[in-house]
Amino acid sequence: MATSFKKRKYEEENRSFLPEWEDDFAFIDKGGKPICLICQTPLANYKVSNLKRHYATNHEEFAARYPPQSELRKSKLASLKSGMHQQQTLLSTFSKEGNASTEASYVIAWNIARAKRSYSDGDFIKKNVEEVISILDPNNSKLRRLIANIPMSRHTTERRISDISADIEREMMNDLRNCVAFSLALDESTDIQDTPQLALFVRYVSSDVVVKEELLNLVALKDTTRGIDVKNALDETLMNAGVPLHKLVSLATDGAPSMLGKKVGLMGLLMNDTKYPHILPVHCIIHRENLAAKYFKFEDVMKTVLQIVNFIRSSAKSHRQFRNFIAELDLEDKPDDLSFHCVVRWLSTSNVLNRFVDLLEPIAAFLSEKDKSYPQLTDNEWMEDLMFLTDIFEHLQNLNLSLQGKDKLISDLTQAVFSFQKKIQIFQRDILSREFKHFPRLQHRIGSYSGSGIKISKLTEYRDRLQGLLEDFQARFEDLHQLKSSFAFLINPFMIDVFKDGFQLPKNIVMETSAAEMELLELQEDLGLAMIQKSHSVTDFWKLVPEVKYPQLKKASCRLISIFGTTYCCESLYSTMKFVKSKHRAVTSNQHLTELLRTTTTSYQPDLKKLASSKASQQKHNN
Repeated sequence: MATSFKKRKYEEENRSFLPEWEDDFAFIDKGGKPICLICQTPLANYKVSNLKRHYATNHEEFAARYPPQSELRKSKLASLKSGMHQQQTLLSTFSKEGNASTEASYVIAWNIARAKRSYSDGDFIKKNVEEVISILDPNNSKLRRLIANIPMSRHTTERRISDISADIEREMMNDLRNCVAFSLALDESTDIQDTPQLALFVRYVSSDVVVKEELLNLVALKDTTRGIDVKNALDETLMNAGVPLHKLVSLATDGAPSMLGKKVGLMGLLMNDTKYPHILPVHCIIHRENLAAKYFKFEDVMKTVLQIVNFIRSSAKSHRQFRNFIAELDLEDKPDDLSFHCVVRWLSTSNVLNRFVDLLEPIAAFLSEKDKSYPQLTDNEWMEDLMFLTDIFEHLQNLNLSLQGKDKLISDLTQAVFSFQKKIQIFQRDILSREFKHFPRLQHRIGSYSGSGIKISKLTEYRDRLQGLLEDFQARFEDLHQLKSSFAFLINPFMIDVFKDGFQLPKNIVMETSAAEMELLELQEDLGLAMIQKSHSVTDFWKLVPEVKYPQLKKASCRLISIFGTTYCCESLYSTMKFVKSKHRAVTSNQHLTELLRTTTTSYQPDLKKLASSKASQQKHNN
């Protein structure tokens, strides 16, 4: 029977480099491979036959010129080793400088995107840095060389921002897939080319209650903006993201029929789609507040105010003369101009009224010079209505401002709305008692009267107007009143009376009500957490609640925290879009627009050093 021998592998031979090979064949050991000192060719393995064949085939004349074991040969080999070391040191230096230049280009591109500047600003920044260095340190040739080598052309800046955006998106998608719960906010607006842009923002909460609010996607809709168009864009975005849909809690929109319609609106279509869970619809709280303010009308007052403002502002000559007139008066702590009214701007009405009232006397004098007569300006009742309306809109403006901002909890937003409804009742009492503590402009106007003051019929009218405003608020925010117990649980679970009221949270917030009820009873007896709750914010408190002990409560809190109360993030994005895609950059593609807006609005901090190293490795691999 023949004996079979297993062929031995090279890795099993445990070969190593022998020192005498340096003198015999002009090879040294470098990085686990033999490298020829003469031609710097690396060989694959430590086989003496390979080294000998390479030496004899390629460097026969070297043996003749530098005999083995001679001092001349030793000197030449030392010289070759020194030259190779210097060359490798130089290459390493160039490599490090190249990495530094690449990283610097990423830093500049990141700051260009954050500042909403154009791609071509990279060359402008580089030129300025070069000139500044030539003044501050003219003898530093190395620094000047490094700056000169920073790649900052328009297309390079474009690619750098694309890389940064892709890195942010990867990190965001990873966090989104691993989150406990997430909610969406959607809105639609047109860009400078009249292309409908659908903004999709996502707020997601991790298991350790870290909250992130990011731009998920910006989708350019083609022809129409119907509910089905918005749903198709949403379906595609969520499918590409690979997000588990059962984690979706709520959807906030601006309340348009295409969004909230029960049949062909987005919410109606989602409710009838079995792959989506039961979603809590949220009509933007700021939009609702703005609608309530919009329908609080004193038409005669606003009509006259806008006529006067438009007379002054619509003509360049009149506007210029009015500004000069105000400047000559040298009014302290007064505005220097009137504001145009814009219906779509949330705070426009209040700003117009405030400036008009502050400049009332100069306006009357200016109109008199122009022979323009407005008898309303001398009518006491009209002036009282103006002051009352201005005071009310200032209160509404303060409410609106308190609702604006990113990363706000819906519980805080609803508290602001509910407290304002109570304030309206205080305003009514203040009016009927004639104290006017909350109506400083009206109080000042009435204080200037020498007669009996404001009529009772006018006070009754103001009270009734406020009652109408209160009822409008109550009707518009009725759905939030139904969720008040949920918000109370989020803010302070220790105040929930389980025996009297039970644990009344929606099913899409608490999956297992009976288990959550037992956990709540245990939580309310936890003295340590009770002390923590008193001294920490809502999110910080829930971060410290142990998930192992209270899994249902922790999950419920994360789902509530994830809910968008407004579409402020979308509105803010569209304001940014006006700068990013302006008339000077109208040809910006949809992909680049999305990348720029994601980079501008993100809360993530990209690892620019890692991106630069990755880019250098790709270039080295391609070469």
